[in-house]
Amino acid sequence: MTKNTKREMATSFTATLFLIMGSTGVMMYFHILDAFTKNMHEVLGLAFVAVVVFHVFYNWNSMKRYFSKKVFVSAVMITLVTAMGFIATTSSQGENPKKIMIEAVLASPIEDAVAILGSDMETVERKLKRYNLSFSHETSLMQLAKKNGVSPFKIVSIITNE
Repeated sequence: MTKNTKREMATSFTATLFLIMGSTGVMMYFHILDAFTKNMHEVLGLAFVAVVVFHVFYNWNSMKRYFSKKVFVSAVMITLVTAMGFIATTSSQGENPKKIMIEAVLASPIEDAVAILGSDMETVERKLKRYNLSFSHETSLMQLAKKNGVSPFKIVSIITNE
């Protein structure tokens, strides 16, 4: 494969993945097909990073000239300042509410957690016994997971599925 062919492939893949990353980013912002777009965005994001590295490698001489222009330096500075603004305002908003809710459910007594998860103790007891998980009614999901050497999310999955 010639260097020119490699350059064209790297540029083509970079452009294509950029369009997909941009589209899935917008879809995630507007919560369109959330689970699908998040997974696609994350996996193709990794591919995008790899392809960009190849793109820069095969186009290094032209890139060096471009990187030295004042417009590029200005764009980098504006982007960094904007990113820092997001970081500064996000970190001052406190802890993630989803994390607070998950931790509260996992730490609550199992009867309360089961009710929150939309099940009843009889059904949960049957499901947990099927997986050979021992518990007592006053145990939290977190303690139950630790006692049985499994992830608390595995326990939640057992309770909410089947």
